[in-house]
Amino acid sequence: MLSNRPPFHSSRAGWQRRLLTLVPDRGRPAPAAAPWLARCGLGACWLAVLLLSLPGYGAEGERTPLLMPGKTTLYQRILTRPGATLLVAPGTRPGQALSPLSILFVYGRDIIGDHAWLEVGAASRGQPDGWLREADTIAWKQTLTVAFTIPVDRERALFFRDHDTLKNLIRSERMLPEVAQLRARIQQGAIPAGFPVISIEPSTYVDPREHFYLLPILNFDRAILETGYPLNLLNVAAVTLRPGEEDLLGKGQTGTARQYDTPLLKDYRAGIVFVIDSTISMGPYLDRTREAVRRIYQRLKASPWGKNVGFGLVAFRDYFEPTPDHEEYVARIFATLADGQNEEAFFKKVRQVDADTVSNRDFNEDPYAGLLTAMRELDWRGYAGRFIILITDAGAREANDPLSHTRLGAERLRILAQEKEDGKIAVYALHLLTPEGRHTHDQAAGQYRTLTQWGDTGDLYFPVPTGSVAEFGQRVDALADSLVRQVEQASQGKLVEAPAAGASELEQKTAIVGRAMQLAYLGRATGAEAPRLINAWVADRDFAQPSRKPLEVRVLINKNQLSDLQQTLQAILAAGERTRIDAKDFFNQLRSAAARLARDPENVNERQVRRLADVGLVGEWLADLPYNSKIMEITEDDWLAWGPAQQREFLDEIDEKIRIYQKFHDDTDRWVMLDRGRVPGDAVCSIPVDLLP
Repeated sequence: MLSNRPPFHSSRAGWQRRLLTLVPDRGRPAPAAAPWLARCGLGACWLAVLLLSLPGYGAEGERTPLLMPGKTTLYQRILTRPGATLLVAPGTRPGQALSPLSILFVYGRDIIGDHAWLEVGAASRGQPDGWLREADTIAWKQTLTVAFTIPVDRERALFFRDHDTLKNLIRSERMLPEVAQLRARIQQGAIPAGFPVISIEPSTYVDPREHFYLLPILNFDRAILETGYPLNLLNVAAVTLRPGEEDLLGKGQTGTARQYDTPLLKDYRAGIVFVIDSTISMGPYLDRTREAVRRIYQRLKASPWGKNVGFGLVAFRDYFEPTPDHEEYVARIFATLADGQNEEAFFKKVRQVDADTVSNRDFNEDPYAGLLTAMRELDWRGYAGRFIILITDAGAREANDPLSHTRLGAERLRILAQEKEDGKIAVYALHLLTPEGRHTHDQAAGQYRTLTQWGDTGDLYFPVPTGSVAEFGQRVDALADSLVRQVEQASQGKLVEAPAAGASELEQKTAIVGRAMQLAYLGRATGAEAPRLINAWVADRDFAQPSRKPLEVRVLINKNQLSDLQQTLQAILAAGERTRIDAKDFFNQLRSAAARLARDPENVNERQVRRLADVGLVGEWLADLPYNSKIMEITEDDWLAWGPAQQREFLDEIDEKIRIYQKFHDDTDRWVMLDRGRVPGDAVCSIPVDLLP
């Protein structure tokens, strides 16, 4: 049937392949037909030139994969099924067995007999690696994946054999009892044939930086619980760099995390860094913070695990022009975590922190500079529990403030803290609601709630009414006590225990965050890995507590795509800056930028640049994601309808994203090579979907 025939460019790959066997390749022996071709003299040269000029071939025979239908920059990719064998040519034997879920680009297609074949390669340019039967592959059109969240205060995700089983379970009036029965059977380890669950999430956190894995989304469906709560059903596969168990049922990982209460926890260490406002109004709070830390040191002195807690201190203030009698800094480390291992060394350093004697230009300050300094410049290695306690009576200078040193906003800083290359950092905010700052309280509360958001636990924002020094002291004491108590319990081989009934919100949330830190530590220490499974269905919400999410959506992106994304946003930002006086010229500037960034500038015309997604090379990449871009869909009419303030806010958000993309690009530990390093731009990492424009 015609519908089964490959497209012209695909079938052409077959005869290109057969022609290529006639042309000697440098570094490989010439095939038998090559001497005959060489005797053809000039004709052979023209044949080679013709061959290499065809789509899919580059300089010196370098090839590129087939494009997705209707795309100009996106290549076809597949995932391999179990048993897939890579062959030199279709139908030949023997072949090379490939790991399930290997990610490969499609270079060519051919139909031989009753079978469709794919010519594939791990790299996005160069020479293909061989041929696979199409039946042994899964087309992967999306770049969306999911990653496990830390399994605390929720049940572990269950992976079901098929879509209908999961959907029928969700529709059942007895869903929760039936789920409980499934979990009980898994706990017992006696898994009968045909059991509907084929795998389960590991009981401790799987750190993708330690043990790289992907859970690519192959398909999805939506459902509604009996309570009216919506959820997504995701058809996922699993890609791991190292072979492991096919699933985790009955393989020693079916129990709860309590099975991991081992001596490993005795090495759990916590780093607690105070990032404190040192402006003129903060003198009493500086003194009370020092008092709280000194009391903790006294408690640690008689303890054998005192070495497992480290303190640090970073002070911040607003920017002033330096004068002979005024020492200038915006953020400064006064005590590192190494200093904080020793009481005498720590207090010698922190005694140098004095409240400033110069008033601010306004009430807002630059706590983000202090936070970024603590995240980036302190050495957190060796500390599995990572906590920053921000103490301030003021709001923060946002990214669009000319006096901001970081040019980052609360949401971007939150992502940096939780995407830190060697472990998440939990940020707390103790906000002093002093009468002097009452006109900033609402705005600052919004900033700090966003900054301190910790997954499903909510924010770690704790205001101190009236700015009472006494109440502040109670809060900082309770927080420090809770964090130190976690280390005490860990030293006994125990995970963080839930606080007693009637405990404060601060104590309850701190216990959840601490347990998450410990589970992440145990996952790294025990080498927890994602299950290796094929074609399973999983719900993106906890059945019993649907507000809890076992999975977070991420985007697999390579270095070239991140570079394209950054270049596109830089072009948009530059056009916006150039047209601040005459906003009507913004899209004209974008059309010029589109021509510069396009692979085929002659095909870019005014009608094609109707929205921001038409600039650069990322529009069609974003278009196929089940994700609505609030930036790239903006049209010329949208832009002209905005006032100057909204346009400025929009450009500031783009500037923030450019800066955070650069930080991700420069973090070398984040990138993984899936093609054995042949094309550096093919290195991949996964980023939160919230980071897309």
